[in-house]
Amino acid sequence: MQMQVKKLRRHHHVFLDASRDDSELFLKVLIPSYAAGSIIGKGGQTIVQLQRETGATIKLSKSKDFYPGTTERVCLVQGTAEALMSVHNFIAEKVREVPQGATKSDLGVLIPAQNNISAERAKQAKLIVPNTTAGLIIGKGGATVRSIMEESGAWVQLSQKPAGPNLQERVVTVSGEPNQVQRAIRNIIHKAREDPPQGTAHLNISYINSQGPVANSNPTGSPYAGGSAEPTIAPFPTAPPAPPAISGGDLLAISTALNTLASYGYSTGLGFNPLSVASILQQSVF
Repeated sequence: MQMQVKKLRRHHHVFLDASRDDSELFLKVLIPSYAAGSIIGKGGQTIVQLQRETGATIKLSKSKDFYPGTTERVCLVQGTAEALMSVHNFIAEKVREVPQGATKSDLGVLIPAQNNISAERAKQAKLIVPNTTAGLIIGKGGATVRSIMEESGAWVQLSQKPAGPNLQERVVTVSGEPNQVQRAIRNIIHKAREDPPQGTAHLNISYINSQGPVANSNPTGSPYAGGSAEPTIAPFPTAPPAPPAISGGDLLAISTALNTLASYGYSTGLGFNPLSVASILQQSVF
């Protein structure tokens, strides 16, 4: 554990020395249920060691205190930019370790072996940021977020602003290969330096008593971004009503009309003899 964290710190040291700032920052990360145990460690040993090696303060919401609409816990990391990078990189490694067999979630229910949803989630990092920081990440006309994506190679998406004054936060979803996600997170932390925390409103890790709308955990454009945490199956469309059946009287009327047209020398344009058709229709009725 000690060697691993020191390695992570050296890895990010290269990026952060040029504009090193020892002021305390914070980072809020969503943790999937399957990864929480390995981050905490037996008796909390792993997270204690991680704090000791990075100098960061790490808090995790309780086992059944999930971010609204998800089964993911909230992790708050406080420290220098270098410390945040080291801790997040450790968390990202644990998130990528999707369990291959059935395991128990924080709800005490069995999670099936790796599926498409967890495999996709393993390639993502999800951060909760204040609205003001989100504005800095997006930039004027989206220029900053485009620059972050071009430089890192990762895909960066932000959730829509929640309506109302409650919990002015948004969720940033970063997707890509590990090194791409790391570069994007580094840039996001640098932008956070420009928006130091004001007060303690954004340092909460418990949403269990939250009232009103909060930031959706899915990015804008996601099929679940409208607020539904789980996919819904649309019912099959109702079949159109069957056309009314043709009665024997209708058949006789049709055959008589065709016969009348033929007797006056008119062509029906149907490519067959209406007289023979009339005869067949009459035979089918009687």
